[in-house]
Amino acid sequence: MTGRRGVALEPAEVARRLPHRHPFLLLDRVDDLEAGVSAVGTKNVSIADPVFAGHFPGNPIYPGVHMVEVAAQLCGLVVSSDEQEPVLGYLASIKRFKFLALVVPGDQLRISARVGASFGALTEFAVEITVAGRVVASGVLAIARAAV
Repeated sequence: MTGRRGVALEPAEVARRLPHRHPFLLLDRVDDLEAGVSAVGTKNVSIADPVFAGHFPGNPIYPGVHMVEVAAQLCGLVVSSDEQEPVLGYLASIKRFKFLALVVPGDQLRISARVGASFGALTEFAVEITVAGRVVASGVLAIARAAV
């Protein structure tokens, strides 16, 4: 992140800007959004999350695919944040994603995403997810903006 502070988005604004809805709207809030550059967001992992009904009973572990998805939602906000209306984006690529620690109910994910290379409607992001300052996952995601 740069030394500049961007805008923060409360949960209602996140929901307005993303096409996802319960139970797949995973991003709780955005703490720092610099349009077209980077963002930092938060996901509070709760035992009430529907995924824990089957992943895994008696040993709840937050799925890696959900960590990738919450990061992709944050990336989608970065690529569309300078638009008046929400812009639909699609997760196009997942590269070199590593999961370094288990995430469990009660953890708070801090997701950071920084724009990398862009190719037309495709934008790559370096993504890092931490819990209490410790990196639990990282990798590169590409988001494709939908054709208008």
